[in-house]
Amino acid sequence: MHRPQFKHIIYAEPEYLLEGTPPSRSLQSLKSVVASLNIEEDPWVLNLRAEYRRHEPGPKRDRIDQRLSRAIDKDDSFTHKGLRDFERAADEICSDLGEWAADWYIHQVCKHATDAGSTFRELGFTMSESEKEYLLKHLSRVEITPVPNDDPEDILRRSSDKVEKLVATLLKEKAFFEGEKMDYRGLVFVTRRDAVLALTEILVRHPRTAHVFTVGSLLGESGNIRRRSFLDITRRLLRQPASETLEDFRIGDLNLIVATAVAEEGLDIQACCNVVRWDVPPNMVSWAQSRGRARQELSSFVLMLSDSLAFEPTVRKWEEQEKEMTNLYNTRPEYQVPFVEDEDADEDGSLRFRVDATG
Repeated sequence: MHRPQFKHIIYAEPEYLLEGTPPSRSLQSLKSVVASLNIEEDPWVLNLRAEYRRHEPGPKRDRIDQRLSRAIDKDDSFTHKGLRDFERAADEICSDLGEWAADWYIHQVCKHATDAGSTFRELGFTMSESEKEYLLKHLSRVEITPVPNDDPEDILRRSSDKVEKLVATLLKEKAFFEGEKMDYRGLVFVTRRDAVLALTEILVRHPRTAHVFTVGSLLGESGNIRRRSFLDITRRLLRQPASETLEDFRIGDLNLIVATAVAEEGLDIQACCNVVRWDVPPNMVSWAQSRGRARQELSSFVLMLSDSLAFEPTVRKWEEQEKEMTNLYNTRPEYQVPFVEDEDADEDGSLRFRVDATG
C-alpha cells in the first residue's frame, strides 16, 4: 500500500468553556430542564416504591429496596440518565462544532421525539407509558431556537474554529488531488455518533462545502441497550442506510463520508486519498486502522489537535509509535508467509504456496 503523508491541523478551543455558559440558548434551556429534574417524581421510582410496599419482608423486598436506593442515590432512572446523556451530547457538540450545530441537534431530537409521541418505537421495549409521558413532558419544556433552513451564512457565523479548520483542510486536499488528475475520496472519523450527524449536516449546508462535496454518514452500533434506546432517535436523522452510502461512495455519487469507528475496519470501503481524524484516536490500533484507509497514491492522513493540548509531544508520540509499528512488522520475518514459485507453475507464471506435509 502507499503510505499516506501525515499532517496535523491546530484549532482554537472556544472561549466559553472557561466561562461555563454555552452560547446556544437551546442548550441553556436543556441544561435548566435537566437541573430541575426530581428523581422522586420519576414514574419508574414511584412504581418501584409501590412494588416495595406490596411485598412482605424478605429477599425479594430487599432486592427491590437495593434497586430503589441505588436509583435515588445515583439519580439513575432511564429518563434521568437519558436526559443527562442528551445534555452531555449537546454540550460536546456545542463546544466542538459550535452554536449552530447544538441548536440543530437539540431541535431535531426534541422534534422527532415529540412527533413520535407514545408510538416512539425506540423506547417501546424499555419504558412504560407513564415513563414515556414523563420523558416527553420534560423534552417539551426545552425552549428551542430553530435554525433557519435558507441561511447558510448563519452556519458561518455560529460554527466553531474547528469546523472552519476542517472545511479549509478538506477544500485544500480536494484541490490538491484534482490538480494531480485524481478523483477525490475522503473520510472524516468522529468519535461520537451524534456528532457525526451534526457535522454531516454542517458540511451539507456550509456555503463553502455545499456545492463542492457530496456527503454521507456511517454510524456504528451502540452495545448498551439503555443508551441505545434513548439516543438512537438520532438514527432517524440519517440521510440514507449504510448500504446505500457505501455504494454511492464506491461509484462516486458521494465523495466524502463522516463516520464513527465502524469505518475503520470491517466495512468494505474502497481506498481513500484523504482521511481526517476529527478526534484524536484513543489508541494505536485506532490510529493504524483509520490511517490504513488512506492508501491511494499521494494520500494524506490529517490529525486535528486542540491548541489547549501540548500538541507537539502528542504529534511526536504518534509519529514515534507509527515508526515502532512499522519496524515490528518489517523486522520479524517469522510472521511473513513465504510464497514460492512452484516448479509446475502455470504458463502465466502465477505463484503457488505448497505445504510439504500435505502437498
